[in-house]
Amino acid sequence: MFAARIFISSLTACLIVLAACQPSPTATPTAAPAAPTTDTPVPTATRTDIPSTATTIPPTATAAPPTPTPLPPVATTKIIVNVRAGPGAAFPVIGKLPRGASHEILGKSQDSKWWRINFEDKRGWIAADFTTVRGGTSGVPVIAVAKPPTATPLLTQVAIPRLRPTFTPTADIPLSGGRIYFVVKQADDSYTTAWVRPQKKDQVFSDVTLGILPGDLNNALGTNASPLDWSNRTGKLAYVVGSGTQNKLQTIDQNQNVADVTSHGAIVTPRWFGDGQQLAYVGYDNNFQNQKIFLVNADGSNKRECFGARSGETLRGLAVSPITSEIVFVSNYSGGSELWKLDSNCGGLVRLTQFNVDTTAPAFSPDGKQITFVSNQAGASQFDVYVMQSDGTNVRRLIMGFSPIFSPDGLWLAFSSNGEVYIMDITGNRIQTVAPGYRPAWAGE
Repeated sequence: MFAARIFISSLTACLIVLAACQPSPTATPTAAPAAPTTDTPVPTATRTDIPSTATTIPPTATAAPPTPTPLPPVATTKIIVNVRAGPGAAFPVIGKLPRGASHEILGKSQDSKWWRINFEDKRGWIAADFTTVRGGTSGVPVIAVAKPPTATPLLTQVAIPRLRPTFTPTADIPLSGGRIYFVVKQADDSYTTAWVRPQKKDQVFSDVTLGILPGDLNNALGTNASPLDWSNRTGKLAYVVGSGTQNKLQTIDQNQNVADVTSHGAIVTPRWFGDGQQLAYVGYDNNFQNQKIFLVNADGSNKRECFGARSGETLRGLAVSPITSEIVFVSNYSGGSELWKLDSNCGGLVRLTQFNVDTTAPAFSPDGKQITFVSNQAGASQFDVYVMQSDGTNVRRLIMGFSPIFSPDGLWLAFSSNGEVYIMDITGNRIQTVAPGYRPAWAGE
């Protein structure tokens, strides 16, 4: 019985082994699934993990571009500009810059009215009004410069109170309009004219070429008066052109029409009469030998003599009253240069001043009641601008300067000093720079 159980168990085990060793039945073939293409994303089984604390790796920082270094500010001259030793017209001129010259701004004055530049390996200063600036000047250092010493006036026999010019007005005097003409010396030593409006001093316009040392600009004559004069009646500028001793008197209107009036030896100080129909001037007949005051019509006709220089006398310019047609001229007949007056008929000679010094450049006010002029009463080398009544009374000294001229309304004066043209009100206050130049003439609108 036990043997039978063993036999049966063994047989069962053999059968199980044999069954395992037989080949499996052939499976029914089925189509294999298509392989996924690269365009079809293969789904990925979603795996649920236990969250862990992730360490965030910061992205690599991109270096910021370097901050560009700002270009230094540069000043470019709008006209011929004087270069001075310090920030102000009282400092000496050390050179000139032509129009269009550009220089880096190295410093500025406290009021930002002057730029410090490098000029011919020296430190120089130029007026900001006459430049255009590229770049900001807020970072430009302010440079303090000591003021130049003020000359001590010498005492004279004529005691005249001096007004102290300030920028604070002593009266409510509005700024005059019109145009201020003046003379500019070019790099080749020739002269041209330019003009500017007092309210728009940044706009300077070139005008007429005068030549080399014509008339009042001739060193041998030295009138320090302007060779220019404007007629409000006709809207024309009279001026002298030429070189050497032979000059030409011309006029030009606002449409640039030029007319020849007359030619003459060494024409000095042409001045319009009030009606605009004729001009007066000083001229020589024979190469600085016979000097006279001449009158001529504006069209060049009827040139005639008004007054001939007396023995040993030199005439150094004149002015014509726009109201009475009286002529005031400069003469050294009495020793020093004094102002003398002729009536409208070139007669009735009267000496106006008794200063016995160097007195020049007279000019009438528009109403004919006052005369401005230049004199060195305060010292041999100190020339000042004066104003007096047309009869020679009530003399007032205003400020150091040359070539004064009244504005068309008579409330302001233009004058030159140290190679610059300035304006001030009739009280000697509110002094303003106009432009680099000399010997102004003030025209109406």
